[in-house]
Amino acid sequence: MKLKFAQPLKFDSLASEDYLKAVLEIVQYLKTNEVVTPQGKYWKVSPEPGNEYKGDLMITPKGLYAGSAGIGQFFLQLFEVTQDPKYLEEAKSAAEYILNTYEGPGFFKGILEGNDDGGIWPVKGWGTSVYAAPAGQAIFVDQLYAHVPDKRYREFLTQTADDAILAGKDDGEILHWSTEADLMADGSYAFFFLYVYRKTGDVKYLEAAKRVIAFTDTRIVHAKEGGIYYKNVDLTLVGWKSKESAFPNFSHGAAGTAWLNVLLYQETKDEAYLEKAKEVVKFLSAIVEGDETGALVPYLYNPELGRFHDFYYLSTCHGPVGTSILFRQLFDATGNKDYLEWVNILTRGILKAGAPLKHTPGYWNSYCLCCGAPGVLAHFVKTAEGLGNEEWTAHAKVTADKLLGDSFNDVKGRRWYAAWTRKIPGFVETYTGLYAGAAGAGTSLLYLYAHEKGLSIQTETVEYLFLNK
Repeated sequence: MKLKFAQPLKFDSLASEDYLKAVLEIVQYLKTNEVVTPQGKYWKVSPEPGNEYKGDLMITPKGLYAGSAGIGQFFLQLFEVTQDPKYLEEAKSAAEYILNTYEGPGFFKGILEGNDDGGIWPVKGWGTSVYAAPAGQAIFVDQLYAHVPDKRYREFLTQTADDAILAGKDDGEILHWSTEADLMADGSYAFFFLYVYRKTGDVKYLEAAKRVIAFTDTRIVHAKEGGIYYKNVDLTLVGWKSKESAFPNFSHGAAGTAWLNVLLYQETKDEAYLEKAKEVVKFLSAIVEGDETGALVPYLYNPELGRFHDFYYLSTCHGPVGTSILFRQLFDATGNKDYLEWVNILTRGILKAGAPLKHTPGYWNSYCLCCGAPGVLAHFVKTAEGLGNEEWTAHAKVTADKLLGDSFNDVKGRRWYAAWTRKIPGFVETYTGLYAGAAGAGTSLLYLYAHEKGLSIQTETVEYLFLNK
């Protein structure tokens, strides 16, 4: 059979300008879902009808995780890349809403003593964390201060820090707010107070960070395999049957708490903090699965039942993207290049699992910085830059192409239909926020675009704030 071909097929690979074009289409999606008030601007966290997440602890209108503070960070990054002042104005509008609706110390009482069950994830401490609370909003507002020297922005940073201390349970040795100690709960205040200390030089914030770390110390468990881990959260609250189960990785587990200790070691040079981090590394070394060609730390650990093998997260919260940040920070603190090999091996683990092209159990269609492809994309770029290895840029480009291929774009803008909550996999909708939605996808694409263009992004997300450039 002889075919008559009407015309040649032509498919161009995506270029740097395509990534920026996609980011601007995300801006259109955010524009479609903005809410302008006399106090300033915020964005619908989930614009699908009937899915407003009212009463949810993490998905809130103002937080870093899914609200205007995170979206404001995205707009600051876009301003730094394009120098277009309209994006700076978007960030300023987000800051105005945050400043004009600040709840003060009462924020903590409202969450911890309120009647809301927490929505999808009923863990009170996740609602008072830096990711959801005014403290994270203050980090964004302070980042805006670097571009707009409005004294209200810096004052808001110290006010939220002082109010957080006032609202906490503080016996002079231990400072905490809830019963949860992980990086998505009370532990997050260690890096917040360290951030404020770095900006102000006021030792009271360094001391507050030490007392928060002392609270996380109460959750230390000595592992039978060697080293230590942290039982930061009662996991029966989120569906696991045994109270002995613990998360080993970053946002909720041992790697994240070890990271906090490294940060405090860098400020104080107190070897006790570094030793705790090294003990966590012993634990992770004993349970990591794989080999030199790629390895992953299991999602869940139980001293009686062992490691959880059914799936592996591949992004920030429970995966190698987050856990590798601990090893980057350890290298910065010690100069020991063995820690960089950990970064390489964990990053190869992402590829060994089949990402970014394959959605394995644990690498769901969540499309967010927290647990999806945007976090992996940002990681590939940051690893290429931090380790000086352009091999990872090639993987970043494949990830970006796949991420954009999974998106939808029309007159309302570019967005992703995602199953953010894996507890209800059929519940698929779009999200606007930084760690939960389209703004985070935009941030990861901006990292790649800036890397390829030789541009510098000054505004970093929390995880990368303390790393050496």
